Amino acid sequence: HDLIPTPRYVLPGNDALMLRRRTFGNVDRTWSVPEFNRMLARALEAGREDYITLLYLGRYAALRIHECFRIDTATAANAVKENALTIKGKGGLVRTVPLNDILANRLRYHLERTQRGHKLFVPDGKQTHEAIKELQAFIYLNRERVQDSDSHRPMTFHGLRHTRAAEWYQGFIQKGNNPYEARRAVATLLGHGRDDVTRIYLASLKGGDGHG
Repeated sequence: HDLIPTPRYVLPGNDALMLRRRTFGNVDRTWSVPEFNRMLARALEAGREDYITLLYLGRYAALRIHECFRIDTATAANAVKENALTIKGKGGLVRTVPLNDILANRLRYHLERTQRGHKLFVPDGKQTHEAIKELQAFIYLNRERVQDSDSHRPMTFHGLRHTRAAEWYQGFIQKGNNPYEARRAVATLLGHGRDDVTRIYLASLKGGDGHG
């Protein structure tokens, strides 16, 4: 816009836009165990084995929703073999997340039912973004039925990532790591390198930033 000799419009400055600084680590987005189990039950009732596995991937591997839908048979087979899932995330950053028995078994289930070279959770003839939107809609439509009665936390797929991050952090603290070391370890598993972003994921913990 600055390079246009005679611009038709004038852009407002930050003061006019009343922009506010982003705040970090003040919203608890985690799911409770009962909430997660009830959402799994809804997926089971709907006959959506794929949604069950996707919920597990968010809950126990802290995958972003688009990372889940990126998984193909080669990625899943290697994950089962190595007992660890290697995934390309935001910004092309590659990370490896350990698998528990539930995740390994769920991936085996889909490998047996997916044609080699295809994505596990994107049916033939459907675009990835369409499959993602359908899962998001499923969570949205069911969250009032599964959410704890006393909860006002926003229930989104990304909240499962927050849930796992908090558990990882507490696990590292129990192993003797100090808060900073624990946050660094969690950041590696989440697939980013900014400490302030890690604090966002730890909003559910005492202090809201991983200090407690």
